[in-house]
Amino acid sequence: MDSLIGPLPDAWSEHRLEEVCEIQAGPSGASLPSREFGEQGTPLVRPGDIADRRVSDTGLAHVTRTTAGRLRRYRLRSGDIVGTRTGTIGRFALVTSDQRDWLYSTQLLRVRSSDRIDPVYLVHYLSLPPIQDWIDRHASGSTVRSLTVDTLRSLPTALPPLHVQQEIGASLEALDDKARLHAEISRTTSELHDALAPMLFSGRMPVPMVDATPDSSASAAAT
Repeated sequence: MDSLIGPLPDAWSEHRLEEVCEIQAGPSGASLPSREFGEQGTPLVRPGDIADRRVSDTGLAHVTRTTAGRLRRYRLRSGDIVGTRTGTIGRFALVTSDQRDWLYSTQLLRVRSSDRIDPVYLVHYLSLPPIQDWIDRHASGSTVRSLTVDTLRSLPTALPPLHVQQEIGASLEALDDKARLHAEISRTTSELHDALAPMLFSGRMPVPMVDATPDSSASAAAT
């Protein structure tokens, strides 16, 4: 069987996304005015909080307990996927257990998997270049791009057996974890450089002996 990602193995099938997931848009702008945002309360996920299939836990906006209670149908669960539906469309992130009961904004939509599809597999499937291309081609608007719930519901979704989904998801998630670790090592090493350089050029400290090979500098930064 041919699909958006090419020929599928015999044991695989293809379905519309709505057949294996529940998809819901964020609350209307009128029900979530910006004046209700603050620095305390229930965290609110917005498009800028989504990167590399994760939801950031820093710099988040919050809403009051009263607002959160009124918008309880938009609370997130562990394993949900949130995605951007306006502006820079097609960025998706997996919600973790630490982010349970958070809310998501007007500019996002939520994908909640059934027991037929593994959410870790799905967030990586949605990030594949052919799927991103399909989303871009089916989005509406020229100046401000928009992805409707109905459009995403119609997305052709490749579905291997569940155990295969879990294996694919686990492998790709492990690579994401490694990429994040290396990014953190790079950031820490750059900060160390910026802190050390002024002291070395001022003569306030002796020049340390540093092994400049990639492996050793990464290990030093990590410690």
